[in-house]
Amino acid sequence: MNENIKFIEGHFSPAEAADVLLSLLNDKIKFHTVKALNLRQGEKDSVCSSVERISSLKEAKKRVEELVVVAHKNGMELKIDSSIAINLVAISKS
Repeated sequence: MNENIKFIEGHFSPAEAADVLLSLLNDKIKFHTVKALNLRQGEKDSVCSSVERISSLKEAKKRVEELVVVAHKNGMELKIDSSIAINLVAISKS
């Protein structure tokens, strides 16, 4: 079973866009930070994966902040279209 869900759609003021996008990015950074801390005693590959993802998310956050500043300085809005693809997959048993 697969689903594509429209997640964010519309025109946003710089402040609204910052609120929506940075909240999502901060939550994902927090999720991976907690996951990495919980995994420190076990799976090194999973820790590395979370650390890499945190770095990637921080770069995305920085880029969003830059776009918001540009939009604000130029009196522009941000048009955001985001979908999420969700696929159900069987759990592999090791």
